[in-house]
Amino acid sequence: MIKQFRSKTVFAVALMAIATPAAYAQVASTIEQAELAGLSAEKRAEVQARAVKGNTVTEVLTTMLLNGIKLKHPASRIVAMDFGRGIAVVQLADGKMTAVNFDPHTLVIKS
Repeated sequence: MIKQFRSKTVFAVALMAIATPAAYAQVASTIEQAELAGLSAEKRAEVQARAVKGNTVTEVLTTMLLNGIKLKHPASRIVAMDFGRGIAVVQLADGKMTAVNFDPHTLVIKS
């Protein structure tokens, strides 16, 4: 009896997860809420508009920053980021690492 109840419960939870539309925005984590709070109103709205269909705030911010960094440095990926200080450590195309400063309110690359 208990096994049958558990099976039905697991099935119901799985069905609810599948039936939930993917278009819903994900709830921002505490860190993501802090990152959003530090952005300008315009940039915050842009990030929130893009943080849908499974994209997290962190993923959107990372993508936006990397796109900006690539305009000045041939970076291939962001290795570490400190939003509070406005600095990202990026791996360059040749494999070397470098620090890149950015404005944490507008995401504009400084260096």
